[in-house]
Amino acid sequence: MRNAPINVVLVSEGSGGHLIPATEVAKALAGSGHRVRLVYLQRPQLSALMRHSLNHLQVMGVELLAIQPGWRPGQAARLWWWAYRMLSRWGTQLVVGFGGWVCIPFVLAARQRRIRVLLHEQNVGLGRANRLLVHRHWANHLAISFEQTRAFLNGTPTTVTGLPTRSGAQVGTREEAAQWFGLLAEAWTVLVIGGSQGSRTLNRVMTDLLPRLSGAERSAWQFIHLAGEREARDVRQRYEAGGVRGWVDAHVAEMAFAYHMADVVIARAGASTLAELARYGCPAILIPYPYAAGHQRDNARLVESVGGGIMIEEAEVSASRLLSLLRRMVADSRLRQMMATQIRTLAQPEATTRLATLIESIA
Repeated sequence: MRNAPINVVLVSEGSGGHLIPATEVAKALAGSGHRVRLVYLQRPQLSALMRHSLNHLQVMGVELLAIQPGWRPGQAARLWWWAYRMLSRWGTQLVVGFGGWVCIPFVLAARQRRIRVLLHEQNVGLGRANRLLVHRHWANHLAISFEQTRAFLNGTPTTVTGLPTRSGAQVGTREEAAQWFGLLAEAWTVLVIGGSQGSRTLNRVMTDLLPRLSGAERSAWQFIHLAGEREARDVRQRYEAGGVRGWVDAHVAEMAFAYHMADVVIARAGASTLAELARYGCPAILIPYPYAAGHQRDNARLVESVGGGIMIEEAEVSASRLLSLLRRMVADSRLRQMMATQIRTLAQPEATTRLATLIESIA
């Protein structure tokens, strides 16, 4: 990246899928001496892990400004007026939107101030806010995570940067990761990820699955289950009551440890999760969240199309079907190796650097 300092404002929705790439890019830009402000939608259910990451950004010199959820939708005009004044006061050279309605007033204010705009799309298909802004040609440039996203575009200048994933500890061996969790290095390990807020559907189907495990499977299998803050305690009790070996919590501070342990991952199909699965080469069973305007379904179909995972619609998932798939995968090491190889074809390990460099060039 170049050394000439720039003044940039990053704007993000408040969920992990939007905030994780925004915070990683903010760290990269601040580390290169640029002035960075991150404006994000403050969600009550923001995980403790995400709050810790944001506090760490402040230590690094990134100014944080939280927008309360009550701004939407009636107060959007107020947010636009605030952004219109502050962008000028800050001497902003570029606004970077990471998705969500909160980006729209900022982009409009930036255009009226003749400040350049870059949008980043995390998913295969455009999110509603980005789709509106691209359709109206309100962005100077669009950064996308997947080459397949070009099919949704209408001529806006576009660069494939990939999706920045959270930086984490680099685990040397599976034994070290197992020790961190207090699990067995030799046991077949299933990682369950419900997203940044957890998933009631995944929690329910997994706790229904536990009593169906055979005695041999209880001895040979183990689970790492990220259940979300609302249900982690109950899910943990279900594992303990069923005599199933596992590590259950709301989230894990070092996801690299979890991916390093995973022989197969059961997850939603958020863009950040898929980018991390590709980065670590984890075979996946994906159950897309059905109410995200189809984004997760598009993401899961992409993984399935390259042979990196298996998609099950939420309406069709059951404990018996999921257990059947797990048994098939534990019995077929060649299938798991093939899926691991194929999902890695979607990895973009230099995504953070590429997006930060693009931001500098546009600013």
